[in-house]
Amino acid sequence: MSSTQHVLAVHPTAPETAPEHRLARGVCIEACFDCAQACRSGADAWLDEQGAQNIRTCQRAQENCADLCLAAASILPRLGSPGTDSGKALMGALLEACITACRHCREQCEPHVGFPHCRLSQEACTRCEQACVELRDSLRLTRP
Repeated sequence: MSSTQHVLAVHPTAPETAPEHRLARGVCIEACFDCAQACRSGADAWLDEQGAQNIRTCQRAQENCADLCLAAASILPRLGSPGTDSGKALMGALLEACITACRHCREQCEPHVGFPHCRLSQEACTRCEQACVELRDSLRLTRP
């Protein structure tokens, strides 16, 4: 059991939360942290990359994605029990923002996947986007 899964399992709302929802939330939180780390590192790597041109849009997408993923990973654990209305609207909006940021970053990294740091960001964005979609869908949160 990962530390994220353990934290969610000992939360006071854990008995009210279906195990599959708790698992999906844990996977999503971990994917968000991984994505934030990969994107922050990828954006920073552009500063030292020799011969890289026209990367500013990709770098900004990585920075934005890192910030949104970190916010999602930080906020998701404290959003009440998924079986209640407590935090549902915020959780849905947060997941949609993360999905959008990951999708945009993935698309901006596509032309630069020859750079290992950009390929890693793209892969992390793909995993994070998928985890956020799965959590959103498992909780039956509506899209805006």
